[in-house]
Amino acid sequence: MAKKFLLLFITIVMVSCGSDDDSTDLDCSLVLCAAVDDTIYLQFLHPDNDEDLLKNGTINVDLIEIINEDSNEVTFTVEEFSEMGVYLAIPVSTTSFGRKSFTITLDEDESFNINFETSLPEGNDCCGAYTTLESFTIDNYSYDLVEPSPLPVLTTVYIPNLD
Repeated sequence: MAKKFLLLFITIVMVSCGSDDDSTDLDCSLVLCAAVDDTIYLQFLHPDNDEDLLKNGTINVDLIEIINEDSNEVTFTVEEFSEMGVYLAIPVSTTSFGRKSFTITLDEDESFNINFETSLPEGNDCCGAYTTLESFTIDNYSYDLVEPSPLPVLTTVYIPNLD
């Protein structure tokens, strides 16, 4: 009798695990996905001593202005990550992909540009679409190299002298 139940169990398992070649739908009910965070996080440090310029108030957050490639002002936030420091969090628009830029003005005399390219990777997975950062450059200041990767991206910008 035990052999019959074992045979029945194996048959049920094999039938339920069989593939349905006609179905193209993915069953994503058991997949846990990370929330999409299309943000560039910038930390501003002094290159000589790695002092956090947002945390110590050298950069006044109230004076910062960010303009995108369409000449629109970008609303940003300031976020502190324990043990990592304070970051300027700049959302990246995903209404279109391709070449993008931000002009970041820190005060009346200090500004720089970030140029980057975004894309939407091909493929249909359970977690949806994550924006990929294809290239990334900053003029006027040195910064940590940013490799092509999905957003979010955290990078450090080294600013030597702000008066």
